[in-house]
Amino acid sequence: MLLRSRIAFAVTALLVAVTLGAPAPVHADDALATIKARGKMIVGVKADYPPFGFLDGDKNVGLEIDLLHLIAKDLLGNANAIEFVPVVSANRFQYLNANKVDFLFSTVTITAARRQVVDFSAPYMKSGWQIMVKRSNQSINDAADLAGKTVVVVPGSTGEAALTKQVPSATLLKLPQTSEALAALNGGRADAFVQDAALLYGLASAQPLFKVVGQPHDDGDVLIGAACRKGDGAPCDFITKEIAKFTKNGTLKAEYHTWLHGAESRFMP
Repeated sequence: MLLRSRIAFAVTALLVAVTLGAPAPVHADDALATIKARGKMIVGVKADYPPFGFLDGDKNVGLEIDLLHLIAKDLLGNANAIEFVPVVSANRFQYLNANKVDFLFSTVTITAARRQVVDFSAPYMKSGWQIMVKRSNQSINDAADLAGKTVVVVPGSTGEAALTKQVPSATLLKLPQTSEALAALNGGRADAFVQDAALLYGLASAQPLFKVVGQPHDDGDVLIGAACRKGDGAPCDFITKEIAKFTKNGTLKAEYHTWLHGAESRFMP
């Protein structure tokens, strides 16, 4: 009887200790509160993805970068209160979930599978994957022509997933950096480069050696937004409000006009 009493007391004490000593539950606005307390946003961005996020010397520039400066101004009162962390498709979710960044603003395509593991803002772009080849190439005009060809894809991208499913006979050359993809295409290691249409149009306009062919695939259904840690989506909620504001006051359209040379209607959500 004494033993039972001691066990019951120990269990009760343990429950009290756990209850009182447990850390406070994580609130949905922790990330946003952290950003405000810190006085700057730490954001995962692309550094080789013109016209959305790339480097001009050592300066981050692009459409996404411009939008981030506007968001920082509204959130923190300082358009430059941002630390840019370069990410690629293959590592960006690891950076997010390891708390190396507050959120991702790196052309993240919104998919049902990804919604299971991250929270998203409202979309600020629509895209779809397309094909880039050397301008001299006359044999590749659309996806069906990639059968049996060597095609550069970015690991972890929607283009990689789509090509694996739709053109299984294509040999995929997986390269994480846009610069590597262009070098492979130019040097003859690959016949084509499959990636988001918006990126390819930007590259082709800046580099006449290449051209974009075929129709955009999944256009209108491929939406891109900011990504936040699952259950900690307050930064994405704030960005959703910002996107609505930028859409209403014409800022988003002006940014697309600046960076996509008048093709804003093609890529605006």
